[in-house]
Amino acid sequence: MSSKTDFDIIIIGGGASGLAAAAAFGRHSNGLRAAVIEKEEKPGRKLLATGNGRCNLTNTDMSELHYNEASRPLIKSVLQRIDPNRLISMFASLGLYCRTDSEGRVYPYSNRALAVLDTLTMWLKKTNVTVLTGTSARSIVKTESGYKVVCENETFRAKKLIISTGGTVQKNLGSDGSSYRFADELKLSCESIYPSLAPVIVKDKELSLIKGVRSAAAVTAYVNGAPVKTEYGELQFNEKNISGICIFQLSRIVNEAFIKGTQKNVCITADLTPDIPFDELRQFVQKKCAALSDMPAEMIFTGILNEKLGVYIYKKANVQFKGRTLGELSSSELDALCKKAKCCKFTPDKPSEYNAAQVTAGGISVSGIDRNMQSKQHSGLYIIGEALDVDGDCGGYNLHFAFASGIIAGTHAAKNEVKKHDKNKRA
Repeated sequence: MSSKTDFDIIIIGGGASGLAAAAAFGRHSNGLRAAVIEKEEKPGRKLLATGNGRCNLTNTDMSELHYNEASRPLIKSVLQRIDPNRLISMFASLGLYCRTDSEGRVYPYSNRALAVLDTLTMWLKKTNVTVLTGTSARSIVKTESGYKVVCENETFRAKKLIISTGGTVQKNLGSDGSSYRFADELKLSCESIYPSLAPVIVKDKELSLIKGVRSAAAVTAYVNGAPVKTEYGELQFNEKNISGICIFQLSRIVNEAFIKGTQKNVCITADLTPDIPFDELRQFVQKKCAALSDMPAEMIFTGILNEKLGVYIYKKANVQFKGRTLGELSSSELDALCKKAKCCKFTPDKPSEYNAAQVTAGGISVSGIDRNMQSKQHSGLYIIGEALDVDGDCGGYNLHFAFASGIIAGTHAAKNEVKKHDKNKRA
């Protein structure tokens, strides 16, 4: 290979998975040439934004059950080879020291995502990997000898190719949906895409009353009247949506329903006093009403919930409170208020916005990918990270797959190419 546009492997996309793949290839390639093609002026922009700039690398509570159902067989295989301890060890060998918080989330010791990016880019400089920034891949062509990547001003060729161009969320950080365009060119099967780990937009004219309020809650997604998933955490109320990590974990269910046209069958409920059983809450407010009978009725949940939430619950329960005192509330009204505090219902209004989401659900079908992240349809083609129909919960699961899939693909591509190279030399 004499041309500056010819490589042993090309990685399209300089995000978490692409950089991990490039680093793994560089470590095992014995000097073979690799290139990362990145359309942004600097690689890793989305990586820098993960975990509020802290970069939650992985989670010690790891299982395939934290990922979408279609991906679980592949995830199980990935985790058998690269579990959290192995990933932490691999980063340590590159020079990154990590720490684990009380909930099992793993971060760089410095709490800075930049430390992760610097670690990966420093290793690429040490190996024979060329990083071409500000270079946008327009199309991919399968050739007899490998792959041709057509860019705006130049065409690159390689024996092997890794697609790590991510999904469609957070376009301001570089995600442009090119993975699916490339999949179409290569005739790869794709699943419908939609945002996940995002605020849920709901129909609720009273929501503006509690804009900016946060509350501990147990939130549950229901499909066809049956509970599907419950999450605990801080529920955040905005003018047109509900948010917080607990809601993010349910957003996939809601957004998938919009894709399928079954959104009318889905709702979310919130228990705003998850640590207080209904009977205990009912007795508490009854005693309060007796002891403070001359106090304004809107103070019913003062001391338990944000005062604005108390007014909101009155509205949702359709109980009048203006001009009334606590002593004037009837037994049936107290029942209604406590029931509403234990079960506020939210009806989804439209799909979440892509730019407000953390990951893309759907993508290139995992049924066409082998355990080494290689396409079953095209030899020498690897697909990794968010380009695939793989999405996980909040807490480091998506980054774990991004890094692990990149390491597996880069390592496999390098070792196979070195074997071919050595075999040709002996011949």
